[in-house]
Formats: sequence, structure tokens, C-alpha cells
Amino acid sequence: LITIGIYVILALSLNMITGHAGQISLGHAAFMGIGAYTSALLYTRAGFGFWPAFLLAGLVAGLVGAVLAVPCLRVREDFLAITTMGINFVVEAVFQYIPFFGAGMGIGGIDAPTLLGRELTKPEFLLLVVGVILAVIALDRWLIRSWIGLAWIAIREDEGAASAMGIDVVRLKVLAFALGSTGAGLAGSLYAHFLTFIMPVNFGFGQSMVILSMVVF
Repeated sequence: LITIGIYVILALSLNMITGHAGQISLGHAAFMGIGAYTSALLYTRAGFGFWPAFLLAGLVAGLVGAVLAVPCLRVREDFLAITTMGINFVVEAVFQYIPFFGAGMGIGGIDAPTLLGRELTKPEFLLLVVGVILAVIALDRWLIRSWIGLAWIAIREDEGAASAMGIDVVRLKVLAFALGSTGAGLAGSLYAHFLTFIMPVNFGFGQSMVILSMVVF
């Protein structure tokens, strides 16, 4: 159930990019990995507790998503899909070959979250995941009913017409990538602290296809 819940968060976050804004992304697992590795490194090497590491994992993934969205926005449709797929391979290679990230040996020693000095049990961890799911759903529903959601839908249906009507297409696309990447980063942090050990293979291109398939279904 915890694993299912984490994938629900990933699917909801990718849906902001692909479903609402209409931008095909084949590299969502990369941002999940960025969140997982950020949380793991902060916890195991910098001495951060789970909660600040969890929030910073989402923030870092969101910032990276926003930065990488800028060059991605120069292309559309199939070329955008190929570009995001390339990002996934590059991020996985960074984790795989740079010793700072554990290289092929991965990162271990990632403990489960604690609350008031006590480690969360599996049912309590599940409640945490459900709480994050509900928060993401609430944000998603609020966004899609706001002017941001209306602008995303306009961009999805006809980007040229949306731009002609005065919608700032670039800014709205970057926002979609940033929010979607933030959700993936939070899911990655939960994933790392649930497994307690992560490796680059956990965040490969196949993982991105699994997440996209969930969104499609």
C-alpha cells in the first residue's frame, strides 16, 4: 500500500505536466531520483532529519525541473518527449558514475521517518503517504479550477491560440514542470526512506514509462 501510494503521488505530479499542460514528459523518474538522492544525502551525510530533508528534496527537484524546463520549451511534441527522455538518461548516469552519489553502490543507511523521537511504524508511514496524496490532490483540484488551470488547458488544446490570447505560455509551462517535479521529488524522498537503500537503477527510463502508463490509464 505504501508503494502504491508513492506511485499515486508520482502519477498525480506527472499529470500536472502531461495531463493538464499537455507537455509530454518521458523523464519523470529523473526528478523522483533527484528528490530521493537529495533526501538521502542530507540525511546520511549532512545530519538533517527526515522532515527538513523531505521538504528540501521537493524544493531541489522543483528548482531543477524549472531550470531544465527552459531549454525543453524550445521544442514540442515528439522532440519534447525525446529531450525529456535524454534528461532521464543523463541524470541516471550522474548517479551511476559520480562517486559523490555512491555511484553503482548506491546509498544506504537511510532510516524510516521519526516523529517525536520515535520511528514511524509501517501503518504510520502509510498514513503519512496518504496525507501527502490528499495534499497533492487538494493542490491539483485548486490549480485546475484557477486561472492557472484554465491557461494550462488552453495551452494543451492549442498553444498558438493560447499565446495569441495573451497567455504567457513559457511561464505557465515552466510552472507546470516545476510543480510536477516538486511532487516527484517528495515522492522520491518517501521512496528512499521507505526502501532505506537506493541505487541509480531505481530511477531509470523504465521507471518513467511506468509512471506515464499510470497517468494514461
